[in-house]
Amino acid sequence: MHIKFGRKSRLATLSVGVIIVAALAIAGSGPALADTTDTGGTGTVSLTSAFLVNLAKSNVIVLPGSPVTSSFSAGTTGSGSGLDAFTLPVTGGNGEVSIFFGHVDFGGTFVLVNAKASKTVTITSLELNFFTGALSGVLPGGTKQTALAYAGGDMSSGSQAGPPATESFSADQLTLSGKAAKALNTGLNTTAFVKGTDIGTFATTFDVTVS
Repeated sequence: MHIKFGRKSRLATLSVGVIIVAALAIAGSGPALADTTDTGGTGTVSLTSAFLVNLAKSNVIVLPGSPVTSSFSAGTTGSGSGLDAFTLPVTGGNGEVSIFFGHVDFGGTFVLVNAKASKTVTITSLELNFFTGALSGVLPGGTKQTALAYAGGDMSSGSQAGPPATESFSADQLTLSGKAAKALNTGLNTTAFVKGTDIGTFATTFDVTVS
């Protein structure tokens, strides 16, 4: 299934979908929706070379924290095109993409370093929240999830019966959030992060069990 809408309409569209599904579940005479548990899979955050080059001009680099891996693929068009793909393992969650419900949890960290200023920021507890459309994480000194970027543009979802049963979600835009930009600029002593910047793409395929 392909979904396409801009940043402003993303949350409204996701929320309307959840409300409709919830209303149908309440109104129906059948049993309640089953509980979904995410048991494995991967998620890939692909940062554009344009975004990474801009950070490098401010002496900021992005590194994968184990067990995250990264690989670069050169683009076929345009100067400076290409993607640096960071692949994370799925560690849990209750995400159910068919109704845009719950969240998918990922292992590993993102480590951002400003070599010139001798500053480091490590983002932990990464997750995708289907209700808000946010890729979020816990920033240094925090205990709660902070939206890092919002999925947008051309999005698609799907499912396979398996076994194992899997669900998938992808978006060809990741837009940097204002809270993340402010926190990263402060933590790294830079001005390189700008709210609303399209930083790349996101895709995940994860195993699910239903109880």
